Amino acid sequence: MSDATSMSSAAHVYKRLVPQPVRSAAATTVPAGVRRKVKRGLARTLGRREARLHRRALRRVRKVEFGHSERRTKAPDGRIGHVHSGLTVDLARRLDHDLVTYALDAADIPWFAVPALDDRRICLAVEQRDKGAVRRAVRALLEEHTGYVVSVSPAHSDTREIPGSHLKAWKNFGKSRVIRLTWLRTDPTETLWLGEDQGVEIEFWTANTDLPQERLVGPRPNRVQRAVPSDAMGIEIGLDRLSGYLDIDGDLEPTITLETFDVPRLEEITFPVDAVLQWQHPTPWGEQLLRAALRSLHQYAPWVDVVHVVAQAPVPSWLGGDDRLNVVHAQPGAEWRLHQLPDLADAFLLLRPGALLGRPVRPFDYFTPHGATRPRRGPWSAQESFSPWTRAAYTATGCVTAHGYAEGPQPYSCEVLDRLARTGAEPLQTADGQMMSTVPGTHPMDGLVHHFGYVAGLADPSGEASLVLHAALPGIENHLERLLVRRDTQQIQFFGLGSEQALTQGGTDAVRHFLSRYFPVASVFERGEPEEPDTYS
Repeated sequence: MSDATSMSSAAHVYKRLVPQPVRSAAATTVPAGVRRKVKRGLARTLGRREARLHRRALRRVRKVEFGHSERRTKAPDGRIGHVHSGLTVDLARRLDHDLVTYALDAADIPWFAVPALDDRRICLAVEQRDKGAVRRAVRALLEEHTGYVVSVSPAHSDTREIPGSHLKAWKNFGKSRVIRLTWLRTDPTETLWLGEDQGVEIEFWTANTDLPQERLVGPRPNRVQRAVPSDAMGIEIGLDRLSGYLDIDGDLEPTITLETFDVPRLEEITFPVDAVLQWQHPTPWGEQLLRAALRSLHQYAPWVDVVHVVAQAPVPSWLGGDDRLNVVHAQPGAEWRLHQLPDLADAFLLLRPGALLGRPVRPFDYFTPHGATRPRRGPWSAQESFSPWTRAAYTATGCVTAHGYAEGPQPYSCEVLDRLARTGAEPLQTADGQMMSTVPGTHPMDGLVHHFGYVAGLADPSGEASLVLHAALPGIENHLERLLVRRDTQQIQFFGLGSEQALTQGGTDAVRHFLSRYFPVASVFERGEPEEPDTYS
């Protein structure tokens, strides 16, 4: 450790200041009481100095006056959280980044962003010689904005529940090569909690002078390279270039990285991706499904460019309020001609009624960098193998299919739809999934289009399956509560909200109540009052 007072105990400083021969002689000639007295005096001196440096760092942080929340509250696990109106995953990640970088800048600590292997978190790098200054700056930040710190490398999570302003939270810092800072954040309803799987990681890079040109060496691999020239030029770069989960918006505040890190990610999607939502149920539960779909895009897919609502019924009065929303009135069966929508991007997500995103997703979860779609595989059965879509898929391609496709948001390509239309394939009959009494199998359009795209080399079936729930499922409240608490499902698909059994047994109201709690933050596509008070329980 280059800074002897960075996180050193009195014994550590004593060992650094007193050579080994002198310590050995003192151990035999100096009484133990005298040695203890010297060490206690040294500890008091270090404590006073550290307190002065901490107060100085705290004044610098408070001078910035950035990132204050509306109020603080207690999380379900007892830790301290911050309340923010209009909270989104994208906003929380950017706020964490800005808090840490402002604190480092206030302390005059050089830093640069690193494209980490796990792009759920923003990673910053500082030199090992600044480790002591980093601890003081970050501890002051965590005292002003209550958060938590753990050691990532080596892994120690025993300080997870200790506020980062406490000295005990830093007991593993001396040997840490990478630390993680997290802030728990929630919306005013306190049903949406963010931060546990996000945060900012700080790596401590060491200088290597073995070669003629000095290099900085990172403590762990990243997506580009582990060693960089110490005099590499710093450049501005958008946060979306470091994390695929972030909004692609050049107007937002960039970050700083080294020019050697400005290379495309292997999974980076550079083409625009739109979303198409179907609106066909002018009922309270239908509006709730539409709200939830818009909010899931707003919360978990901020990289979506334009949202197109294909309306087969009069649109709700609250729909609108953003220039990225396009409403198109259409007749039943229009979903087979989506490639004819004006100004629709070639790649888009199709969300039928009941299809939702349940956690943050990247464009790469649905598309390859070359533009091919990545639909989810679904279950397969004898009944599925004799369904009309499998016969139509074989007629259009001459190849049999051996699996179905999962429900939920679907990746589509205008090129595939256009090629399929030129083959003369007739649209298949589709049933309204919200009126069915049971969960259907593969949607005919998904099966035909995805299989055609796969045979044409324009689709690569892969990815996670969706969670499918029918509103008439006995004990659905337990399934919904578990989903609300864990929030670990990427795609969700609800069926049967308009079925007689779900309406009479309370399943529809249970789903509506769940949706109002799972997606409490209004999207930019809603205007006026977000929604009526929750009366579904």
